Amino acid sequence: MSVCSALAISRRYTEAAVGGLFAVIVLQGFAYGLIFDLTFFLRNLSVVGGLLMLVAESLLARRRSVFAGLPSMSDEDRSKYVLLGGRILLVLLFTSFVFSGSLTAGRIVVIVVGGLSCMMVAVGFKAKWSAIVLVAILSVFNLMVNNWWTIDFNPTHRDFVKYDFFQTLSIVGGFLLLVNVGPGSFSVDEKKKNF
Repeated sequence: MSVCSALAISRRYTEAAVGGLFAVIVLQGFAYGLIFDLTFFLRNLSVVGGLLMLVAESLLARRRSVFAGLPSMSDEDRSKYVLLGGRILLVLLFTSFVFSGSLTAGRIVVIVVGGLSCMMVAVGFKAKWSAIVLVAILSVFNLMVNNWWTIDFNPTHRDFVKYDFFQTLSIVGGFLLLVNVGPGSFSVDEKKKNF
């Protein structure tokens, strides 16, 4: 996992690094025995969405043709589909957030604002601004709920909370990639440019 993360950060062999990180996500699901837990599954799909955003950024960065003159699917064409998939998978974290915990007034406000932002990200309408809102919400949520540094009494519980903390941090990184790269061609924002 460390090698793949270092490769992704250094932007070398990004596709291989993402493949390795995807394998780690799947293996962790089986290792923790939570592969069929809905919340865990949705969170992992959201992390996969962040990885897809990383692949899309890599595809957009290299934009080159392998064989001149031959019809092929370019990296730019592929990046459209990868960005769409990444956007849709990223918002699944918020779906898992809606179904867990008790409903309070503050939580209902966060669910409404976050839900609207998720829908806007998924369809690509004001996706960058919506992603910034989700980064703010998830960052505050992560610091308040997944504060693993305050848990001293139960090391097993601490490990699970630490895992949730870094998983949410990875998803925040995916939303920041969305802010950087943009929503892609299959989005309302892109279609509005054509009119």
